[in-house]
Amino acid sequence: MIKKIGKIFFWILMLSGWIVLSGFVSNYYQFIKLKNVQINFIDDNLHEFITKSQVNSMLSLMGIVEKVTLKNEIDLSHIEEKLLNHSAINSAEVYFNNNGNLQVNIKKRTPIARFVSPVYEKNFYIDDNGFLMPLCSTYVSRVPIFSGKINLPERLNLYVLDSLHKSPDFQKIYKMSKLINNDSFLKSQIVQIHINNNGYFELIPRIGNQRILFGSIENMEKKFKKINLFYKNGPQPKDLNKYDTLNVLYENQIICSKRN
Repeated sequence: MIKKIGKIFFWILMLSGWIVLSGFVSNYYQFIKLKNVQINFIDDNLHEFITKSQVNSMLSLMGIVEKVTLKNEIDLSHIEEKLLNHSAINSAEVYFNNNGNLQVNIKKRTPIARFVSPVYEKNFYIDDNGFLMPLCSTYVSRVPIFSGKINLPERLNLYVLDSLHKSPDFQKIYKMSKLINNDSFLKSQIVQIHINNNGYFELIPRIGNQRILFGSIENMEKKFKKINLFYKNGPQPKDLNKYDTLNVLYENQIICSKRN
């Protein structure tokens, strides 16, 4: 009986101690002053649609400055929400370290293509999830450029992620962009893709002054394999300019046309 009472008393003391200690830590935590802001770009894709200095400026506008009280004056969920409103940010996590530093972890969006239109408001990037990104006034990404015939809404909101996601024309561009970006050679060699009025794609290479007649997206993977084969195993780089067209429309064929 005495042993049982002793155990109960022991656990009461432990619980009381934990409550007191938790209250002390919580009270202490509320009055910690902010020392530094540590910004980290997770798996940084090196695209500078947003920089650490810009993130710092955004935080300053939200009142996140040195010596503000952590618990009483900083709303972490509000900071994350504001950061996510930036068109270049995919995800944001904000929390405090025990030493009084504010940790800001950001994952940036990754562009894989750019669409160029005569109407400036209809120029945009496409990210790796197939959503639109507006242009940036301070940075231009070197990704394949698409131009030509694509059916766009009269009013296109570049800040609504899925504003074109269900468009068949847009999905063709997205699928081609993914294939190009997943192949290091194609990514470096294909600089522009033009969409003709009949919906056929025409590619412009970085090396070699010829047009690549690609046609529709049908058998796209096979067509890209033929392009790879031509540039890697075909003419020497110094002889590429002798050709004005490279036609990969037809199955099991690469048709080259030389200049006159």
